[in-house]
Amino acid sequence: MSAKLNTRSSRSLRGKIPFLDWMVIPTLIVLFLIVGYPVVSTAILSFQEYNLLKPNPPEWIGIDNYSDMYADRVFWVALTNTLIYTFGTVFVSALIGLGLALILENMTGRFSSWINAIVVIPWAVPFVVVAFLFRFMYMQNGGIVNEVLMDVGILSQPAPWLNSSDLALPAIIVANVWATTPFFFLVVAAALSGIPDAVLESARVDRAGIWSTLWHIKLPFLRTPLVIGSLLMVIANFNDFAKVWVMTQGGPGYSSTTLVVYVYRMAFENFDLGYASAIGIIWLILLLGTAALYIRLLLVRSS
Repeated sequence: MSAKLNTRSSRSLRGKIPFLDWMVIPTLIVLFLIVGYPVVSTAILSFQEYNLLKPNPPEWIGIDNYSDMYADRVFWVALTNTLIYTFGTVFVSALIGLGLALILENMTGRFSSWINAIVVIPWAVPFVVVAFLFRFMYMQNGGIVNEVLMDVGILSQPAPWLNSSDLALPAIIVANVWATTPFFFLVVAAALSGIPDAVLESARVDRAGIWSTLWHIKLPFLRTPLVIGSLLMVIANFNDFAKVWVMTQGGPGYSSTTLVVYVYRMAFENFDLGYASAIGIIWLILLLGTAALYIRLLLVRSS
């Protein structure tokens, strides 16, 4: 009897609860207009030859844009630079942010809050300001970086940081690490504060050392926040345009050109919207693939 009542009640509830909550529809419409429609339009445009400098209307050319991209040496240089810039920045920033958070974790005193505030300051500076700041610091004549390195004897003459094909990209990465390290510091500091005191107290009772506590207790608690923070920073750095453009505009040559800079040049300097759209689709696929790998890593760790 009770089973029949439960079956009837579940059927009545299924009848009252709509399959699609109507309150979600406005959000879905906005997402489609803002995200879905541009992506679909870009995907269609990537199979067309569409150059604003030519009087011809868009012409369907199939996968020719993608074939040209495969043979485009500059595209592969830009892709390589993007991967180095993105993952190099995330790796170094995460390590420095983790170290700073662990060092300042138990710091107390009247100056502890000031020190934490100073560490976070670079994250509050707009990225364009960071780019201009480091551009002036890297100046070959009069830049503070060269002046300091020559004063301590590391350099014998000024280095052309942003005018050298070997130094331009590492110089931008250093600026980006300075700007993004506070993000990882905040993520790790918040995660450390969430570790239960009972767990740490048990480690002290068992006379666990500093390194044992860090490796077996703290790092497992920090793994998920670090993975999520790394994913957010990978997406942000993959799409970072301001720092690269302000500091080098992708030069000298194409030594510091990233995908976002290359797409900008194709679309707004060469006005080749079809080829730029094809690069943008590959760009989107790479980001989705990276996000899928991170999500899979999270699911594996959680299980």
